[in-house]
Amino acid sequence: MQANTSNDPWSMQDEGSHYPVTREWWTFETIFTTFIDKRKWNLMLIMAYNLEKPNCFFQYTLFDITNKKCVLRKDIDDEIHKFKHKKNKMDLQYEQSFAKGLFPDYNLHLEDNEQSLTIDMDFNAISNPHWIAQDITDGDLPIGLNFYKYGYIPNTNILGKMSLDDQIFELNGKGYIEHVWGDWSYQKPLSQIKNLRKTIRTYTNLGKWWLSHHKPKIPNKIALTTENNPFGYDWAWGVFDNDWSVFYGNILFWLYKGPAFGVLTLTPDGNTFWEFCNIKYKYNKVHYVKEYDIYFASDIELDAILDDKKIHLRFYLDTKCHDYIDPFDHQGFYKAFILAEMPGRMEGTFEDKEKRIDLKGDCKLMPLRQPSILGHNSLTIDITKPPKGFGMDLDFNSHYLKKQIKANMHFLPKPKISFHMEKIDENDFTF
Repeated sequence: MQANTSNDPWSMQDEGSHYPVTREWWTFETIFTTFIDKRKWNLMLIMAYNLEKPNCFFQYTLFDITNKKCVLRKDIDDEIHKFKHKKNKMDLQYEQSFAKGLFPDYNLHLEDNEQSLTIDMDFNAISNPHWIAQDITDGDLPIGLNFYKYGYIPNTNILGKMSLDDQIFELNGKGYIEHVWGDWSYQKPLSQIKNLRKTIRTYTNLGKWWLSHHKPKIPNKIALTTENNPFGYDWAWGVFDNDWSVFYGNILFWLYKGPAFGVLTLTPDGNTFWEFCNIKYKYNKVHYVKEYDIYFASDIELDAILDDKKIHLRFYLDTKCHDYIDPFDHQGFYKAFILAEMPGRMEGTFEDKEKRIDLKGDCKLMPLRQPSILGHNSLTIDITKPPKGFGMDLDFNSHYLKKQIKANMHFLPKPKISFHMEKIDENDFTF
């Protein structure tokens, strides 16, 4: 894909409510510094409604990154009418908290008297809004048999004040604003088919785009895990010290290493967006949620290529992780919706035919998983190809079956077949 240069912000309709779609949310991510003590913080806030239950949802999480801890959080499911939202502009309110504005200026007010927290922030966008896969699907992303619209502003300056435990802090930093809406179900992703034709077209367009950036070949390794099913994703956002910003989203299709089925979008100035589709990634470290027997990536390393541009990047957790867990009401194959919040750092390099730039900055990782009754199970296949030989090695690790199986089948240069199986217990559970 060529670089996309867009000077067209969201329309007023894009910014406002799209009720009565099945679900819609507005998300604010901020990384800021308090002047008086030079501490670094991360605030995430979501306001949403969901017609499937129906309910509204209000959530915030405040991290003290400097002291590597989650300070405050609140997750509220409430009656849907208690969340106020309007058409044709951002005008949102839940109880005493609100968010208002139109591109490029927004105001966020968070008020939680029970936990002695009040935050006021003014956002000024220094980047244009952008749709995911903007030139391919205009921001439509498929999920199950439906799709949703996904847009964001990746770089804003923020100024404001925070009152915490009766102490007032002036602050400044960087922010991200996201708006998502559509007709889909997390609990029953294959149940709704009213938009099936457009969903198929969206899958097809994304598939053609992906194939245009990847040459067909037999891989050296196939690495799969059950919790990395297509109903979850890896997600990261950040702003570098040179004021470039980055967004990474990857639908996993069971892989935990190899080609990404997603996009990495880098913007150096808020007007030009480079959308990388040729991406390879791996997990350096993982975070374990024992209750559901699943692993999240807490350290992701990736390499991406677009024309003459290359980027090597690592996102990694730099404080304590917070897991938001929403168990599903029904007892089905999938058990819950789990979102891990991970403030962190990122570092890497960017190269093109003219220059090489070292990149460092603050980021936020927010991987999502929908664990099944199977828990964690992994399969790794290492493939040996000519001229080194011909064959494969398999490593199957199943927490559900409590077994590990190793097998190899080699035909060249010397025939060899072996099989070994052993029992494992919870003390032996690993990624």
